[in-house]
Amino acid sequence: MADRPDLADLRRRAEAGEARAQYALAAALSGAGAREEAERWLRAAADGGEPDALYTLATRRCGTRASLPDAVSLLERAAAGGSPAAERLLAVLYADGLGVAADWAAATRFALSAARRGHAGAQREIAMLLFAADGEDADAADLIEAAARRDAVAAAVCARRAAQGRAGADRALARDCVKKLAAARYPNAGALAAALSAGEEARAPYVVPSTESLDWDRIAEKLAAPPPAPVASAERLCEAPAARVFRDAFAAEECEYVIAAGAPFLRPSQIADPRTGESRADPYRNSLAAVLGPVDLDLALVAFNRRLAALAGRPAENGEFLALLCYAPGQEYRPHGDWLPPGPDRERGGQRAATALLYLNDDYEGGETHFLAPDIRFRGATGDVLVFENAGPDGAPDPASRHAGLPVARGVKWLASKWFRERRYAF
Repeated sequence: MADRPDLADLRRRAEAGEARAQYALAAALSGAGAREEAERWLRAAADGGEPDALYTLATRRCGTRASLPDAVSLLERAAAGGSPAAERLLAVLYADGLGVAADWAAATRFALSAARRGHAGAQREIAMLLFAADGEDADAADLIEAAARRDAVAAAVCARRAAQGRAGADRALARDCVKKLAAARYPNAGALAAALSAGEEARAPYVVPSTESLDWDRIAEKLAAPPPAPVASAERLCEAPAARVFRDAFAAEECEYVIAAGAPFLRPSQIADPRTGESRADPYRNSLAAVLGPVDLDLALVAFNRRLAALAGRPAENGEFLALLCYAPGQEYRPHGDWLPPGPDRERGGQRAATALLYLNDDYEGGETHFLAPDIRFRGATGDVLVFENAGPDGAPDPASRHAGLPVARGVKWLASKWFRERRYAF
């Protein structure tokens, strides 16, 4: 079959050595199912220094720690060629020390470079870092509102900030954001609309701020150090299992950020068989789930992961990937233990010693976390974090930590979950 005229032109330019055309041809062929030929052109484009091709290849090398140094090398070439996506992923890898020595200053330089050049995703992650230190930061407010026109995560944060009555939050902008989110089928748009309807009406059209007048040097100075460790007192829930609650550990807009960042990746819950490593349907949980690996993160989510680790009293590197969970009415997580059985997975990183649960909303009924042995039911408010130990010091599972996520009766329950190993998480 002959190529379409547009594909024929792409092929002609690709064969002439134009790297951008090679990448576009690879994308077109992949979409048409010609995977082998698409792969050849993708690699040709990368060899020619095409930034998007380099970035695409780099993302494939972020699945294991062993291949991360190769990913860093490819991303640095892509960033040098002007790829903001590469800069943002480099920021994550440098911040977490994945494939490269940890370097917060380098991480923020990469993210700021993308933000200064107008990348909406970079602007909203910078905004969230600033909000973590000061929930009313004026630079952060300008960045998040400017990004909201072009970025769904920023739009969700703007709407939530207005619903919370944050100083300076623009309700007219927030209502426009909710309309666009609903049109895009954002799964939490209805909750945002309901929260906004409880407040006073917007009185004037909004004016989206310009980022051209921002003092980027001042912003960089604010980001010189990672967000501070949380100052939160623990409330003892029970002794067996050892479980404690940290109230208001995350702001409502930070919770909305986690929902919005993870929502595009939601799929029916699966588990990795600890013996074979193969994915299969989760026999205990019928929710939707999204597991956010390095490619899915940004600096804001890195900071949130670190906060959960600090609350759990565990090194951040021991944490498994953050999971976003969405429970509709009738959905549940049947009684289970988070510990691992003996096998290769447990041998690599040790036992799942602790679990941290971040409650992302509270506008639902049912869905309590139920510890069976002590018969304690806990229902977190938005931003609360529950931390509990799954095993003793010797790694032996604690039967008292068996728990369930009870069925949701009304509304939708959003939860973020993070498991912590005894040693550095091996992936």
